Amino acid sequence: MSQRTWQESPKSLSRKPRILNLRFFPQGASSPTYSAQDTKGAASINLSATGTWLITLQDSYKRLLSAQATIQVSAATDLVPQFGDVTGLGTSSPVTLILRANAGATPTNIAANANNSITVTLIFDDGDS
Repeated sequence: MSQRTWQESPKSLSRKPRILNLRFFPQGASSPTYSAQDTKGAASINLSATGTWLITLQDSYKRLLSAQATIQVSAATDLVPQFGDVTGLGTSSPVTLILRANAGATPTNIAANANNSITVTLIFDDGDS
């Protein structure tokens, strides 16, 4: 599965927990900006529809244990992150995830602003059992 050199991981009942922390900066109706330092483990993050980002990871993983996202915006805004389809788990293909910023049930773009960002934490189990 994943071919990275992993730092000593936290203690877990999972055999091979893998934690990815990503941060990107929405740019309204354009694809977001991000740095390699903030997106280790991600191959790309693209705006695929209004308020919807396609996150493609660099590696394959066996199981997704947890997906969490936090939206930071400079102005008071009622947005809730929601993960959609997750594909590629348990295959040799890189994992892809859909992430939406919803106002109610409507995906909504987030304006470009240095203080607007989305942070994602993904926890995978890459063990054999």
